[in-house]
Amino acid sequence: MRQLLREPLLHFIVLGALLLLLNHFWEEARKPLVRIGPKALEAQLELSAQRVGRPLSAEEREQVAQRMLEDEILFIEAQKRGMVSDNRVRGSLITMMRSALKPVLTAPSQAELDAVRDSLPRESTFFPAQLSFDHVSFANAAEAPADLLTQLRQGVNPSSFKNSVRLANPLPLTYRPQLERLMGSAFTKTIFELPLNEWQGPITSDKGTHWVRITSRAEDQPMPNEQLRPILESRWRESRMDSAISAEVDKLKVGYRIEVPTP
Repeated sequence: MRQLLREPLLHFIVLGALLLLLNHFWEEARKPLVRIGPKALEAQLELSAQRVGRPLSAEEREQVAQRMLEDEILFIEAQKRGMVSDNRVRGSLITMMRSALKPVLTAPSQAELDAVRDSLPRESTFFPAQLSFDHVSFANAAEAPADLLTQLRQGVNPSSFKNSVRLANPLPLTYRPQLERLMGSAFTKTIFELPLNEWQGPITSDKGTHWVRITSRAEDQPMPNEQLRPILESRWRESRMDSAISAEVDKLKVGYRIEVPTP
């Protein structure tokens, strides 16, 4: 063992390994640092959640962090390539770099479009349910006759009651999301569960109190392929381009030290 430790070849190998290790750490230390601050990340996460109208999933939060990292690297690379170094045009420089990295895409196959369609939420590929109804409505429920529902079911003309809520009567076929914005989600949920052609009430909404007769209802329907295809092709191109750009940025990451907080 002692003889082995005195071997010059062993000394040479150990010294070479140490030099390679030191050189590795030296090269890493020389790389420019790309850092995403925790506050900046949280602000972007909050903004993204506001845009989609719901809390982000863990995967979506990670995507936001990676997008911020990509943008930071692309901004630095734009400066390296002699583009204007000015934070006022930062977004434009990042957009220009993304455009420069975009691949040339061929047309998607039907199977690829089907995969995009399957990945989308139902509300993106279906026309929402809709209904129409007659109604007698009051901003103040105390203004309504006590036996209003009985009178309506006995055939009294609803127009004989003076509505105090300004709303089309009868209300024509209206998509569910529109009705939710107009009358509130609780009211909409209730009337979509009512039987057809039978007066029901009282039912409260954001506008007052209502007695309602559903005259027609249609379930949500899939969008026709010819109408949906442009949307699917756009989503497919966007996904493929984002993936290709991310792959190119991954190659650029090798030249940087990176600090990104856990989202």
